Amino acid sequence: MSAPPASEIPGTRPGETLRRSWAYHFLGIGGVGMSALAEWMHRTGYRVTGSDREDSRTLQRLAGLGIDVRAGHETAHLSGADAIVYTSAIPPDHPMRLAAQRLALPSLHRAEVLAALTAPHRLLAVAGTHGKTTATACLAHVWAACGLDPTALVGGAVLDWEGGNLRLGESHWAIAEADESDGSFLRLRPEAVLLTNAEPDHLDYHGNAEQLERAFAAFLANIPPEGVLVFCADDPGATRLAGGVRCRSLSYGSGAGVEVRVRVEEMRPGRMRATLEHEGQRWEFVTPLGGAHNALNLTGVYALGLAHGLPAPDLCRALETFRGVARRQEPLGDGFGFAIFDDYAHHPTEIRATLDMFHRVYGPPVTVVFQPHLYSRTAHFADAFAEALRPAARIYVTEVYAAREEPMEGISGKMIVDRLADHPAATFIEDWRDFPDVVGRAGESGGVLITMGAGDITGLGPLLIRDQRSRT
Repeated sequence: MSAPPASEIPGTRPGETLRRSWAYHFLGIGGVGMSALAEWMHRTGYRVTGSDREDSRTLQRLAGLGIDVRAGHETAHLSGADAIVYTSAIPPDHPMRLAAQRLALPSLHRAEVLAALTAPHRLLAVAGTHGKTTATACLAHVWAACGLDPTALVGGAVLDWEGGNLRLGESHWAIAEADESDGSFLRLRPEAVLLTNAEPDHLDYHGNAEQLERAFAAFLANIPPEGVLVFCADDPGATRLAGGVRCRSLSYGSGAGVEVRVRVEEMRPGRMRATLEHEGQRWEFVTPLGGAHNALNLTGVYALGLAHGLPAPDLCRALETFRGVARRQEPLGDGFGFAIFDDYAHHPTEIRATLDMFHRVYGPPVTVVFQPHLYSRTAHFADAFAEALRPAARIYVTEVYAAREEPMEGISGKMIVDRLADHPAATFIEDWRDFPDVVGRAGESGGVLITMGAGDITGLGPLLIRDQRSRT
């Protein structure tokens, strides 16, 4: 596949040079990606301030580091700023961006700042529709365990980092997720890329699957000829993209014919054992992570380590000590007669993989409370969401979590439930906060309950546990 030049992809332009004398104000500094970037700049001597819609534990943590953060989007917060940093979630007509324009403040997209900070480093980027956060966190863990001391930014709370998502190292290595959602990954210049998969998503920005794949191809074209692409050959999209790169490539997967092959030998609660095969050698590792998808994520990290000359035994030992990322099959405790887990799955493929793992490891019944994320994604994937959720014994779907979007007429979480009319237990609940009363009236309990989605559904598990304790 031929890749277009980056200039043909909307929203790309050369990154700005960061100036030590400037103060950078982050809009939406409480976001997981923005907070890590702001912390990196602060810890390396840049002047950083920030604001977000409301106070949060993240803002309080940043304030504890000495960063001037404010709740609310008052334009007075821009006082003293020399530039603003924003994400695609902050629209051009946002009051703070308009105020920055009036003040003639340079406006930098988050990806421009990330590109500038990583430019002096040897950047390893993790790309793909699914698995980026887990693979990025694992890659940083493995590189650190092998003595390479990387700096890494992860799009989730890393359990090994006391819930943080930034690791600041002293070496020339940098590790980061490459975000395809808005095409901003095209600003990065990685030495190597781990490509977990390439499926349709974020079609609100890319328009269609072909344009999305075109953007992936343009990103992979940024790898220099002496670099390397490690890709999952189990995924057709990743395999197609690998065929068009100019650099060295290394395949991994579970099927025949891959260069690094993984076999899951055993899977039970808190333990998965897998074997790895490469060039006639066979190694084994045991991980607390579960699911075939996580076996592949860890194998991709292993393969990238091999591509950089790291010894296989060291890589396997490092994989075994990686504990994962919050909100990925995360056990929360017991409540309402359920063993409650929280998971970030918000795409049909992710839902299928998560439910497959829970059925294999814990067995039925599995109850899911799913909060769709984005109206555009719900519109594109309503049928696929329904089919992915169907294996669950009991399904509850909430209203859509809008995130950065305005409501779309006729689009609702109820669309998914309507497509499950033949399911014996599929229910629409407009607000997940009503779930304790609904499940209490129904008298349903037993087995595993998974709160699932990329929005604020993560608050349901703790609510159920607190509510149950208050009733007993």
